[in-house]
Amino acid sequence: MPERIVVSFRGTAALSQPDSTDAVAPWPGRRGAARAPAPPSRQKGAARAAGGAARGEESYLARALALKKRAEALGATLCAWSAQTFSFEFTPDDVEEAVLLAALAAEDASVHPDARFAVGIAQGEMTYVGEAGRFTALSWGQPLLVAVMLARVALPGDVLLDPALPGVISGELMTLGAHRGIDGARRVRGLRLDAQQPLRRQVAESVARLCKPPLIGRDAELAELAVPPGSLAIVRAEPGAGGTRLLLELERLLAPSRSLFVAPIGASREPFGALRRALARAALRADKGRARAPVLPDRLKPALARLLAGEGVEPRIAAEVLAVWLAPSDVRVGLLAVDDASEVDAASLDAIALALSPGGPRAVARLGRSDPLPAPLTALTPAATVTLGPLPAPGAQDLVRRLLDGCIDEAGARRWAARAPAFPLAVRELLCEALESGALRWIGRSVGPRRRSAGRGRPPRTMTGAELAAPPALRSIEGRLRLLAIGQRTVLTALATLGGDASDAAIDALCDGTGAPKVAAVQAALLGAGWVFRPEPGWLRLSSRTLRDALLAGVPPGERAAWHLAAARVVEDHASVLGLADAAWHAAKAGDRRSAADLAGRAGRAAGDALLEGAAAELLAFADEQETARDHRDVAPDSSSSQPPTYRTPIEVVGDAPEPQRAARSALAAEGERGEGAGDVAGAPAAQPDEAPSDFPDATSPDVALPCGDASGDPLAKTTESPVLSMNDIAVRLAELAKQALVQGDLRTLERLVGELRRTGEHLELAERMTGLISLGRGAKEEALRRFRIAAEADASPSQRARALLAYGVALAAAGRTEGALLEALSALARAREAEDLHGEQACAQFLAQLAAATGHEGAARAWAQVARLAGAELPS
Repeated sequence: MPERIVVSFRGTAALSQPDSTDAVAPWPGRRGAARAPAPPSRQKGAARAAGGAARGEESYLARALALKKRAEALGATLCAWSAQTFSFEFTPDDVEEAVLLAALAAEDASVHPDARFAVGIAQGEMTYVGEAGRFTALSWGQPLLVAVMLARVALPGDVLLDPALPGVISGELMTLGAHRGIDGARRVRGLRLDAQQPLRRQVAESVARLCKPPLIGRDAELAELAVPPGSLAIVRAEPGAGGTRLLLELERLLAPSRSLFVAPIGASREPFGALRRALARAALRADKGRARAPVLPDRLKPALARLLAGEGVEPRIAAEVLAVWLAPSDVRVGLLAVDDASEVDAASLDAIALALSPGGPRAVARLGRSDPLPAPLTALTPAATVTLGPLPAPGAQDLVRRLLDGCIDEAGARRWAARAPAFPLAVRELLCEALESGALRWIGRSVGPRRRSAGRGRPPRTMTGAELAAPPALRSIEGRLRLLAIGQRTVLTALATLGGDASDAAIDALCDGTGAPKVAAVQAALLGAGWVFRPEPGWLRLSSRTLRDALLAGVPPGERAAWHLAAARVVEDHASVLGLADAAWHAAKAGDRRSAADLAGRAGRAAGDALLEGAAAELLAFADEQETARDHRDVAPDSSSSQPPTYRTPIEVVGDAPEPQRAARSALAAEGERGEGAGDVAGAPAAQPDEAPSDFPDATSPDVALPCGDASGDPLAKTTESPVLSMNDIAVRLAELAKQALVQGDLRTLERLVGELRRTGEHLELAERMTGLISLGRGAKEEALRRFRIAAEADASPSQRARALLAYGVALAAAGRTEGALLEALSALARAREAEDLHGEQACAQFLAQLAAATGHEGAARAWAQVARLAGAELPS
């Protein structure tokens, strides 16, 4: 019995003779006697009443037929009707069409409100009865009964939803409270659909209507920051208190000759990274605007070019570039605004400190309330220091009204201003959360609570120390993130991992393999909801540092290493030579100390060439620390995942790097868990149980000495040149070494071992799969998938086909093609069961469990894990 969404309509059809119908009102005389015609005096005005009834009948029928045509256009089928009710059924995927049909009928402006249809909607299994036309298929079931009862108790113009409707449970459909009634002897309760904003995505679009209000309640602070030229002012503000907005407003108020807005970029490890990005954006604005970029002396032009290219110059030369760029014009002086100064790289702050001289540009730096003054700025004496606190109650209420474009009344403004800490970001995020969750309803020029209880809150409770220490806007941001689509959240997480300010190309590269959409596909939604903005064309920046911290805190600990490892490779591909310092930091966070040491060493040498002695010394010391830790096989605590990867994290990170790839490890672990020896992989006789390890050694474990990582000699010398081993033994040993090399991530050694394995002529199927994994590890996804597909389509025994199909499925998952991976894994499971291969069945079920968990289907993951356990229990001991 198929499941269907049933939409029932109840109208009012007038009787043609309302005063004389035996079926409605029997004559109160002798039982069964015919009713005599009414006397002429009672027929006064009867013709007029009959005409009105006929017009009502025609109006009801015309509206019902028009509604039938509209339903058929939306893909619905008429499934039942009676004198004053008729019902249509939709497929479960057509919930939007069903709601649209109901809302259009309930909100029909051409019909008097008392004459509109009442609607009921329910969902469940329906039994097909028969056809009565092209768009008519008679059906019956519980959803029809429930929908008709809801339509009977609903008021004209109302749409009542069954509380058990999946769209109601998931929150996809917006409601306006409950309505109760009695239908015969039954009590009926339904939820009133918001016919004007029935879908959550329509409600979320209201956030884009929020206005950008002027700066409120900070006039005294702005006046105090008008410091003399060549001096430094400090703004101390908690996250969300409006410190960034204050800097921008100060720039507008002071009208400097030129201004430079310096903010942290990336991981803040790149020398001159913040200054480079600020100069590049200032030059871009100057080219697009009427103001021209300053004309630099010839001796400084190469220095500016090196700064913009990310190659670095001496701090003294960078300070000269700043001084000329911000030189006074007429009576105006330049302004240097430094946002989040505690996170700006030291080289940029050194240049800023050197550029501040009497008569030169003024600088304003924003810090947290308890952040110490950065070391490069300690030699300067601040001319003014202001601290931003919460807004007064009238200011917070005014902010609510201005954000909502004056569409909320005074009582509503007081109610919602009291709900949030009186910080600008907290107030805005609270309103965003209220609009997206449906607590606030914005229709036309009116904003009000969707329900009477909305915005009133619960009784106050004692807050924990962590809640008191958290940024004021954090709770609202976390609430909004829970409502966000998973693809959009993945894009935001990638942007946060890159520091909160990155190019579209870098974000897309980091999301590659996660199944997340491209930036171009979600930018409109993210920009409209206020999650991000564009500081320059082709770049995205998160709206606040609090949002960045919330996104990073939301990544499960076991997945953070994968994000950092992928970010290290993306930054390495997109950054300048000094930007490799950011890549080194990400690699170290991922536990890839070899790459971290190499990247930091390259960045340190480049800094030394640019005479950045402090930065060079710091980077080279960091490289030495990573190299020393690698020699001792120290691994970062979060370098291995303790949880299965989810949709939000890169499932597999593909690149030519020494860090082991989880896709390759999953593929080989699946073979290892089947208890195969290297010879069994290709169909040769399996090794004895005590000779074939059930799993592979951890490449990061200090207790395991891997032959492919042995620096004392060539691992091939222990196989191909042995006078004792036979050719088959050599092939088995080569296969074992190849597996270990793949787990360790040493693709170069793996390539040599596969070449030697091909030379022996044994285990060619294994060699083909290894070659595909090498291509996958080097980023050649299409080539890798081609090899795996060829191996999967080759004629072989069911057991061998199962292995090839499973390897192809793992490769598809590594490339982010989860649907194809699911199909291939199911085919592999079928072949393994056909061959009665319990090891293969267990490996396929385990991979399907991981794939289900990665895509957020926890129930399916548990079911597949149980299948794997049952297959493992049947294995001979």
